Amino acid sequence: MSKRTAIIDIGSNSARMAIFEKSSRFAFHLINETKARVRIGEGAYNFGGFLQEPALKRAFNTLEEFNSIIKSYKCNKVLCIATSALRDAPNASTLINKIRNELHINIKVIDGKKEAYYGAIGALNYLKEIQEAVTIDIGGGSTELAKIEKGIIVDTISLDIGTVRLKELFFDKKNTFK
Repeated sequence: MSKRTAIIDIGSNSARMAIFEKSSRFAFHLINETKARVRIGEGAYNFGGFLQEPALKRAFNTLEEFNSIIKSYKCNKVLCIATSALRDAPNASTLINKIRNELHINIKVIDGKKEAYYGAIGALNYLKEIQEAVTIDIGGGSTELAKIEKGIIVDTISLDIGTVRLKELFFDKKNTFK
């Protein structure tokens, strides 16, 4: 049987899953790609980063659907990472434990610098011959930047500024800017 790996990315705004099949020693191809608008960070930024119940339910239901797809493709391995919303949430372990216990998916929460690094790796692998660049990944809860010099990642930074966070902290409150 072919070796198949599912990779899940849980962000503040959406969750994505890609399933790859190994086709030779050094090659693989994409056989499924799924995205869901989970908005796990919704409402959290107004409550000290605590993930809210409706968002937790949406996240669990999405991962339950992803798990069904994973089983239908008979994946040998599942890699699941989470970023800003779970990184910042004081109650993240509630969701992480529920998913591990009920769906048997282990979630690894990565820090912002690693998130920025992975984004830069993606750019270096996808775009031809990058020598000098800055990558910018604007997410729902954070924004990651990486500096590339001579084709090598030399620095990364993560800022707690994302589209969902900004919307909830400033625009939803109808604050005026002076």
